[in-house]
Amino acid sequence: MKPIILRIPPAVAALLALAVTLLPASPGPGGEVWSKHVDTSLLAEPRPLAPPVASIGFAQKLTVVGAQGAWLQVQGEPASARGWVFQGNVAVEKPSLPPAAGWTTVDASATDTVAAARPLTPAAADYAARHDGAGAEADIDWLDARAAALSPAQIVEYMQANGKGEYQP
Repeated sequence: MKPIILRIPPAVAALLALAVTLLPASPGPGGEVWSKHVDTSLLAEPRPLAPPVASIGFAQKLTVVGAQGAWLQVQGEPASARGWVFQGNVAVEKPSLPPAAGWTTVDASATDTVAAARPLTPAAADYAARHDGAGAEADIDWLDARAAALSPAQIVEYMQANGKGEYQP
């Protein structure tokens, strides 16, 4: 069988590598973490496609019971909420804003990365044009087009082959 070689644009590969390096430090058993998402599944095993055994809400405190690579075995409240979670889905500090809060803010200091990644408004595009930032939108469009050309299966295959994200050893 001939191996499949993925050709991922350097910018997309760099973004994937950056996302993986930004994972939070993993606390040891007895440490505490908080859920970062509105709905976080706790899994039966430390693998991406394991069946969920419980679900927890945003900013819920979890106690670390064990760890395996980039996976944490956690215990929540009630005590029946126990399972595995990829450490990228939890934070070592309690989140203060719900995940989508940045979509509605107009205060630049309160903007999160989700809001910063949304398309430019006409007023923002006009400001960028006046301040030599017009090329940034074209760069984002180029990156979006390259990322859209990749199928989810190609991304998973790349991550598995290179030990990225939840496929870290």
